[in-house]
Amino acid sequence: MFVTNNSGMSIVMAVWALHSEYDRIDEENYISVTGLMKPIRQIILSKRVPANQKQNDVKDFVASSIGTALHDSIERAWTRGYEHSLRLLGYPEDMINRVLINPTDEQLAAVEHPIPIYMEQREIRKIDGYSIGGKFDMIAEGILHDHKSTTAYTWLFGGKDGDYQLQGSLYRWLNQKKITEDFIRIGFIFTDWQKMQALSNPKYPPERLMTKDIPLLSVDETESWVKNKLSQITKFKNAPENTIPECTDEELWKSENQYKYYADPTKTLRATKNFDDYTEARKFMAEKGGKGIIITVEGKPKRCEYCDAFPVCTQKDKYFSATE
Repeated sequence: MFVTNNSGMSIVMAVWALHSEYDRIDEENYISVTGLMKPIRQIILSKRVPANQKQNDVKDFVASSIGTALHDSIERAWTRGYEHSLRLLGYPEDMINRVLINPTDEQLAAVEHPIPIYMEQREIRKIDGYSIGGKFDMIAEGILHDHKSTTAYTWLFGGKDGDYQLQGSLYRWLNQKKITEDFIRIGFIFTDWQKMQALSNPKYPPERLMTKDIPLLSVDETESWVKNKLSQITKFKNAPENTIPECTDEELWKSENQYKYYADPTKTLRATKNFDDYTEARKFMAEKGGKGIIITVEGKPKRCEYCDAFPVCTQKDKYFSATE
């Protein structure tokens, strides 16, 4: 695979963006937790993209590299110097001595009331002819922790809570002995946090670093979800493209439709007023004597831009012209 640098990124930053120490699993029928969570259409069609149509530019790796850097720094803080930090925070020495990082069963047995902390460990489970695997961020005293570098928008609208719930549920399904609590604790690191927004907007995250506990699905519910998804993969693995179920609006991360009211139908360069609800737009037009026109602007599917199956997927043609 060759990577272009059409953005003209400096060689120093380009090497950083492309560097990866991810331990890939080259096993037939292996699917990662994050891979399994993708829409069935993306899972199937991404494997059908010809090599000469796979385009990668160094700029596409930046967001992932930032996230990896933050994850790595959290892991180093706990594996190389947690004792000093806990002392600064006022924790007693007897408690600090009971903290065990990635302990073996023998180490756990040797300490009275141990506080086990597991970091970045991969677990693989075989089911229905597939191997499902994933590497969690951190488990502390039975609580699954995951760290997200994201925008404040994610906190304001909670649009990804369902994904976080499913991801956490899958990790618990894989690590039932280590994860004993029924929620995942998300640690948010906001990349665009603004102090003035925090002071003026009560819904805005009050701090740059925040946590949220999200309840997990039961183990049985999660296994049922896994089995259903794997049956879809098997069913459509070799199916014609037009028979594979289309991605839903939710899976597409599709924005809401907008309804633009124009008082003069002959002048549609700038809307008189915009609405998120068609009924409200119709009501407003009625108040204006029924004159004018309402034009619907379809929401855009944000996920398509990041989908590996983009070159061979015909569903995306509904939203993108050939020149886009």
